[in-house]
Amino acid sequence: MVYPARVPLRTRIPTVLVRLATDDGEVVFRARWTRSPLELQRNILFRMRRGSLLWFQDEWGHDLCFRPECVYAAMVDGR
Repeated sequence: MVYPARVPLRTRIPTVLVRLATDDGEVVFRARWTRSPLELQRNILFRMRRGSLLWFQDEWGHDLCFRPECVYAAMVDGR
């Protein structure tokens, strides 16, 4: 017999709050990330310098993609 979980599984996935300043305005979302928030912020800056697309997955499992030339600031808050 299967019992439903009392806590949704998405609450158990570690997330961090990401704020991106883009040409269209500020974008705020919770991204799935298992390592430290500082490492994600460094990863974002590294990809922006290289000109790579910024791919994220939000807490609901949807993919978010940003072009690096449209993003000019990034901030990652802890859990």
